[in-house]
Amino acid sequence: MSEIFNLLTWPALVKVLTCFGLVVAASRLKANLGLCLIGAGLLLGLWMGIKPAALIVATGKALTAPWSVRLALLVIMILVLSHLMKEAGQLERIVELFSTLVRSPKVVAAVMPALIGLLPMPGGALFSAPMVEASCRSGDNGDHQRTLMATINYWFRHHGEYWWPLYPGFILCVALLRVDMALFILVLLPLVVVHFLGGAWFLVRPLQAPPARRDIRPQPWAFLKACAPIVIVVLAVPLLGMAAALWRAWSGGPPPWPEGTPLILGLAAAIVQTVAANHMPPRQVLHAALRRDALGMVILVAGIMIFQGLMQGSGAVKAIQAELSHYGIPALAMIIILPFISGLVTGIAIAYVAASFPLVVPLFAHLSGASYLAYGGLAFVCGYFGMMLSPLHLCFLLSKDYFNCSLSSCYPSMMGPLVASAAALAVWFLILS
Repeated sequence: MSEIFNLLTWPALVKVLTCFGLVVAASRLKANLGLCLIGAGLLLGLWMGIKPAALIVATGKALTAPWSVRLALLVIMILVLSHLMKEAGQLERIVELFSTLVRSPKVVAAVMPALIGLLPMPGGALFSAPMVEASCRSGDNGDHQRTLMATINYWFRHHGEYWWPLYPGFILCVALLRVDMALFILVLLPLVVVHFLGGAWFLVRPLQAPPARRDIRPQPWAFLKACAPIVIVVLAVPLLGMAAALWRAWSGGPPPWPEGTPLILGLAAAIVQTVAANHMPPRQVLHAALRRDALGMVILVAGIMIFQGLMQGSGAVKAIQAELSHYGIPALAMIIILPFISGLVTGIAIAYVAASFPLVVPLFAHLSGASYLAYGGLAFVCGYFGMMLSPLHLCFLLSKDYFNCSLSSCYPSMMGPLVASAAALAVWFLILS
């Protein structure tokens, strides 16, 4: 009985979920989410038994880690680029010109974040959010409409996590499973189709949007020209990836630039192109970078990095894995639960793959062929579901903040397509295995 009142003896899973609950509750009270995550991370660290001095060191390491710095830089650059394109009216032009090709504003609202979803950039939902907003200007700006727009932006932005070979989480998954990437993509493509169909039925269908226009002429070349900044970012990743491969083949070592350079250079080139094409003064770039929302995003990134760093540093993730094993959870349940929880507590694909796959892959390593692919896909997609539901997922937070709605209002609207995807995953798994 005394153990119930001794908080330090509580299971790690209970501690983590309690901290998540506090974060979600604080967000409903309009508290700064970045500061809430910092507080929750510090609370979790102390609750897991980290000494105050070690807690400070772990926090400093999380903030100064190269990934944290790159993430903050990328988010700021995305904010600057999207703000410049919005100020120049370029985002509205992209939406208008794409509307001449497909006519339906609802299709525009879904397709634009899906196109941006081909860019493996952290916080990319912030880039597509203004496009979704521009396509749905129908005079209705009520809570339900804003929640639908936020969820559409978030849901369609993340189809690439399933299968797009530029995403680090997908690449790591294929590497740990030791399967052919093209084959794994083909195996997962049916779930991508359900992802789009579920989003179209549950999110796009009830959206209020202006009627389709029939009095305009298609302008494909003007659309591609307006999309030049996006094209630049899309091309930067594979082109510099090829350059890195050539460098390795020539020198036998890694390229002389740090990880994340392709995206940073691509975004920098896109910013320069936007400024030049729209004849904007260079000082406008600095003004965009120093805006209040940019500082808020940096605090949010810091909160996510601190919470994730303390999750790992405190041993909470390993403790949760050990608890599930200790209580005799069946192998199939562990293959489902461990990636899901890892996705929920990290909010990043590469993090849930790195945290859970070394443990779950040995559970089905004796299988082969379609059965092996079925279990590997099951683990990967369950982690994806956890990541999509995570209150730490940066794109989730950016989408709800941009459309001024709460996490608690977005969860119900996401349940429809998520349940459809989960049902498809179950059927798909049974067929393959």
